[in-house]
Formats: sequence, structure tokens, C-alpha cells
Amino acid sequence: MAERVSSELFQRVVAATILIPVALAAVYFGGWVFSLLAAIAVTLMACEWEPVTGGERTGRHTLVGIITTLAALSVVSFGSIQWALALIGVGIFVDLVVPRKDGTYSRWPAVGLVAIGVPVVCLVWLRGANEGITVIVWLLVVLWATDSGAYFVGKWIGGARLAPTISPSKTWAGFVGGTGAGVLVGVATVTVLPDISTIRAVLASILVSLAGQGGDLAVSVVKRRFGVKDMGTIIPGHGGVLDRLDSLLFGAMAVVALAVAGGGTVPLWP
Repeated sequence: MAERVSSELFQRVVAATILIPVALAAVYFGGWVFSLLAAIAVTLMACEWEPVTGGERTGRHTLVGIITTLAALSVVSFGSIQWALALIGVGIFVDLVVPRKDGTYSRWPAVGLVAIGVPVVCLVWLRGANEGITVIVWLLVVLWATDSGAYFVGKWIGGARLAPTISPSKTWAGFVGGTGAGVLVGVATVTVLPDISTIRAVLASILVSLAGQGGDLAVSVVKRRFGVKDMGTIIPGHGGVLDRLDSLLFGAMAVVALAVAGGGTVPLWP
């Protein structure tokens, strides 16, 4: 058991050492660099989603998901999130009315487009907004802290399972540890950036932390529904791209929801 945990941790560290600099570089440069990374991620996640949920890796619904989301990313790059989401809506309609190769109809391609396409559009929109680089870095750090806090506290304390029928490895201790780490990032944000409401920063960090953990559980529900351990195998220690980005996808939607609720402004700023 100890050897398995040690091997898993080593793989996670190696993957993080490679992926974190790539992600931060894309966030720093923004523009087409960030959009290109988002497009690559969308393509890989779409190719993971369909075969897991009963479709074809390169079938018609995979292509619908990729083409629709890439078109939406092109639109949102010019600042129009409404039209980008409208394009996603068109893709969802197509997914629902077009059968799979075997002639059956399924809601899962449409669910995948919602779960993958909408959040990635939200991420690109956030990066293009005022203070976008700061918001994306904050979002990433909150989620990384949450993931690390949940992993280490959960392994250290153990105890009661959070959702044993969905994800047996997750514990309430890990949930509390992950959320607590998100709070610490919120407090740290206040100390690093000027003129930010402490309460809003902490509450926003808690919301993103909870949304990220919810995204992790949501993808676990899909995996349990179809009897798979991971959505893919491309990232050692994590599984697929969707296994690695599930919390980021839901966290991005939470931040955009906060931005909309705040009149379209960045949620941390007064």
C-alpha cells in the first residue's frame, strides 16, 4: 500500500513539474497561445469523453464537440461570450438529434459538450477580461491548493468516506483539508494584491474550491456509471486530460457565474 501511494505521488509530482510551467506560460502570454492550449485540451478531452460514454473516439459526435467548441473559442477570443455559448447550444442540439453510428440516440454527447465546451469558453473569456491573468492564476492556485490539501490531508487522516458509492478514495477529512487550503489562498490573495475585499476574496476562494471538488465528483459519477477507472491514460498518475482538468472546468464556470452576478466584473475586486 505504501509503495503504491509513493509511486502515485511520484507520478503526480513529475506530471505537475511538466504541466504547471506549460499552463502558467500560456496564461502569461494569453491571446492565441492561451487559446491554442485550450483548443488542444478540448480536442483531447472530447476524444476521451466519447469512447468512455459509449461512442467512438473519432466518431461524428466527437467531431461535433471539437468543431463546435473550436468555433466558440474563436468567437469568445473577440470578447463575445454570449455568441460563443450560443454556438455551444447549436452543438448540443446537433448532438441530441443525430444518432450514433449504431443508430441509437444518447444524451451523453450533449452532456460532454456542456461539461467540456462551456467551461473552456469561460476560461478563454476570463483570460481576455480586465485583470484576466491575475484571475486565472488565482483560479489555478486555489484549485492546485485544494487538490493538494485534499490529497495529503485525506491520506494522512483518512476516516469516513465522502461519497463511497461514487469515489471511494475521497474522505471528509480530505474535503475539509482541500477547502481549508482554498481559504488560505484567499487570505494570501488579500495580502498580495491591493484594494481587495478580504471577505469577497475568501468567499470566492471557498466557492471555487467547492466547485472544483464538485467537478471532480461529477466526473467520478460518469466514470462509475460506465465502469472505468480513468477517462484516459495520457497523464501518468492522473489518467486522462479530463481527469486532470475536471476541477478547473467547474471552477471556471463558478468564477464566470460570480462575474456575471457582479455585473460582469472580476469577482475579487470591489
